[in-house]
Amino acid sequence: MKLFYTPNSPYARVARVAALELNLGERIEMQTCTVRQVDSELLNYNPTGKVPTLETDDGFILSETRIICAYLNCFNDDVKLIADISDTCSVQLEGMVSGFLDGIAVWVREIRRPLGEQSPPVIELERLRALRCLTHFEKLSDRLDQRSKFSHIMLGCTLGIMEARIREFQWRQKHLRLANWYNEFSNRPSMQATIPEV
Repeated sequence: MKLFYTPNSPYARVARVAALELNLGERIEMQTCTVRQVDSELLNYNPTGKVPTLETDDGFILSETRIICAYLNCFNDDVKLIADISDTCSVQLEGMVSGFLDGIAVWVREIRRPLGEQSPPVIELERLRALRCLTHFEKLSDRLDQRSKFSHIMLGCTLGIMEARIREFQWRQKHLRLANWYNEFSNRPSMQATIPEV
C-alpha cells in the first residue's frame, strides 16, 4: 500500500498516526507529495488532489481520512480505532473533533495568505469556533483516555497543528485538563514520529 501525504497536513497526519498505531508501518509506503501544483504526482492517483490518499495493494484509491483509517483498521483486529455507529458517545466525539479540525484548517490557510488578502471576519469566526470546541473538550477531558481511537488521534493532531501554526493562540491556560491530556497523548511514538514541520 502507498499513502500519499504532506508533512503539515493534519488530515494526513491522522492517517499516518493510525497506520503506526495499527502496526502497519512496514506494510505501507509513505509517499510525500505536493497538493497545490498542477504537475503533482498525486493527481495521477486522486483527481481531487487531497491528502491523505491511499493506494491499496490491488490499486484501488481511497480518499478521506476516516475512510482510509477504517480500511487500515481491517488489517489489525486487535486495535479498534473507528467507533461503531451504535456507540453514540464515541461517534459524537468523532463528529465534534472533525468539525474542530475543519475550523483550524480554515484558520491556518487564512493566516498563510498575504496579510492584505486575509479575511479578519473569517479568522475571528474560526477563533471563536476553536474556543467553543476547546471548552467542550475541556469538559469532556475526564472521559478522554490514552487509547488509540480515531477521535483521540484526530484531536491530538488538531491540537498539534494549532500549536505549530497558530502560535499566538494561547489556549492552554484556560484548558488545563485538555492540555495535560494532549501532553501525554502527544508523547506516543506514533505522534512523535509525525510531528508537523515548523
